[in-house]
Amino acid sequence: MFRRLNISGDNRGVQRFVVAGPGSALTIPGIIVSEIVRSLAKGAHVTRVEVDLSSNQMTGLHRAPSLSAWHNEQTSDGVIRRRAPVNARLRSQTFHDLLGPDVNAALAYAWPGIDNSWIRQFIRTANSRRIPTTVLCASLPKSSTAQVSSLSEIMSFADRIFVGEPSDATALATTYGSRGPVVEIHGALSLKGRGGRLGGHEITAFLPKDNRESLATLLAAFDAIPETWISDYQLRIAMRYSDDSISEMVKASHHADRVALIGENMGVAELEELCAMSSALSVADPASDSRAFSSAIDSGVATVLLTTSAQPQVGRGYVGGLLADLHRPASVSVALSHALRLEELRFPNPVAWDQLARRLLPVLSPVAPIEVFEPANDG
Repeated sequence: MFRRLNISGDNRGVQRFVVAGPGSALTIPGIIVSEIVRSLAKGAHVTRVEVDLSSNQMTGLHRAPSLSAWHNEQTSDGVIRRRAPVNARLRSQTFHDLLGPDVNAALAYAWPGIDNSWIRQFIRTANSRRIPTTVLCASLPKSSTAQVSSLSEIMSFADRIFVGEPSDATALATTYGSRGPVVEIHGALSLKGRGGRLGGHEITAFLPKDNRESLATLLAAFDAIPETWISDYQLRIAMRYSDDSISEMVKASHHADRVALIGENMGVAELEELCAMSSALSVADPASDSRAFSSAIDSGVATVLLTTSAQPQVGRGYVGGLLADLHRPASVSVALSHALRLEELRFPNPVAWDQLARRLLPVLSPVAPIEVFEPANDG
């Protein structure tokens, strides 16, 4: 049984953060840490420590070029970046060097299912310097109670733990009892999936009116799917067109019986419904006010930006965004394949990172009371 506590605080003295977590810009965890760091850097001096213990531990989390990472690479954010050694002794020394007397807070990012053993080392080093500690733990569709429990020991010396889902908060609070870290919930850490969608790979593409080039590239990428797999795939193309040559291109494609062409204008509700039922989305050269791209982000579906531009103007902060070259069917095929591998996740809206930073950086705004789960004292 649990009771709810209202906890508020004001850490206006916090000025320098050290944030540790997976560093690879080719993985979802690495991109998420980048977004957290970028948002924190708006209100504090941030040192990012990239911790990748094994080149194999991120198997299945790799992706096509990241739209969010591309935007971050173009920005001078003032963040200091360091890479932690794989060797445990050398890594410990790195933590000791970085967690100095000028550091006001230490944050670690945990992803269930990979090697998070370094977090204990990071937290204990901060403890020895009396630096406040927080662990941000992703809530995943396939993270089991056993995985959460194994992480509970690693995170047990932290002052606070943020998770994405109430069920994970409850599991951790049950494990810790009344003497463990404070456990909080924030939606930016939730990747629990988009439940309710039917099986199969449903790809939806939004293409500019009468744009034969983008249609030809997309159809070539879809036609590359092997015959033995194609029964699990469906492609919907939302594209207004003014003559029959567009529909003839679709009919002439190799997997034409698995392709549907939608030529009508759609309202907001229709766009949202189409995105919600899709496994992966693609949008060709969207403008900054593109309704299709906005609906894709709001849906949390992995979305491939098909672009001919070297400088895309959309997608900053969207972890679910991937890049593909609209001139190269192979690039589109790879990006869509990676998007489908990530289809069980629901990606946070870009504004979620700033909201999380405000919770972690009260210096940006007063902290409102929050709900924390703690075992009730039935005695």
